[in-house]
Amino acid sequence: MIDMLFHEVYGVYFAIVKTILSQKHPLTTKELDEIIRAKGFDESSLQVLPSLQNKRSPWFLLREENGNWLPVTQHSPEFIQTTLERRWLKTVLTDPRLMFFMEPNEIADLNLQLEGVAPLFTLSSLTYFDQFQQTDSLVAFTQQQSHFKQLLAAIQEKKQVRILYQRNPATEKTSGKFLPVKLEYSPKNNLFRLKAWRILRRSRFEVTLNLNRILSIHSIESVKNSADLPITSRQKQASVTCILVDKRQALKRSMDHFADFQKTTRRLDETHYELTIHYATADETEVLIRLLSFGPFLTVTAPERFVQQVKERVEAQKKWLDEK
Repeated sequence: MIDMLFHEVYGVYFAIVKTILSQKHPLTTKELDEIIRAKGFDESSLQVLPSLQNKRSPWFLLREENGNWLPVTQHSPEFIQTTLERRWLKTVLTDPRLMFFMEPNEIADLNLQLEGVAPLFTLSSLTYFDQFQQTDSLVAFTQQQSHFKQLLAAIQEKKQVRILYQRNPATEKTSGKFLPVKLEYSPKNNLFRLKAWRILRRSRFEVTLNLNRILSIHSIESVKNSADLPITSRQKQASVTCILVDKRQALKRSMDHFADFQKTTRRLDETHYELTIHYATADETEVLIRLLSFGPFLTVTAPERFVQQVKERVEAQKKWLDEK
């Protein structure tokens, strides 16, 4: 088992050869060249292809037949799982949020397969900044998992549900009809939440409900199409504009990081992009926290009010570090 962070099995050439040997049909020289160029570098075809075709090369893995090329191997290449990857998987299995996406027996089976593998780190080793500690959850974690699956099914089937909700222990419980739109994870609050339409008799409006405040969910049959109802209120919207430096895959990470927000990206030059993120004002603190996680690769340029918030956060963190 390989336990090194940097190893040939992670390299581009190994990925190219694995792709070629996994093909189920004979390949022409042109097809081989296209695979190598798509997965490698500009000069890769000059190095890899001759090595695969030359019988005297240690990399000789392709034989010619009727002008096409076939693998000399009898079986497709196996997936190589390194010790480092197994330790990472073991770490992921310790995250309680995994229970929202997998059944307990599935997690238990994976733990059994990784028996004897030590995790890379424990969750207690991590220190989070700018994250609220939720200590007043009104719903047990297992119940939140059940609600998550109910809501996910309602979203997929576009069905309304009746939800009993309580914002905090000091307020009364409220019940109403909702059309779930999407589920998302809030890094700021360290919990999952529901974006939905609150359905009234003659109108609808947008709401956000935290899963740890949803007491019960019941499916209902609705004969009225809620999409036909007029919208009486939407969450207030705002936007922030940034300049992103595409180093260390910052652009790709930003697309994943802000996948739950509407955004536009404009290329400025080879490495710089203008990124504009549109969000509900209620999510402003969360957007701010996510932007700060990009460090020097992202600069907020507008609006000035948001720029000032970034400066205040950075100065507060610097002061905290200086005092330690």
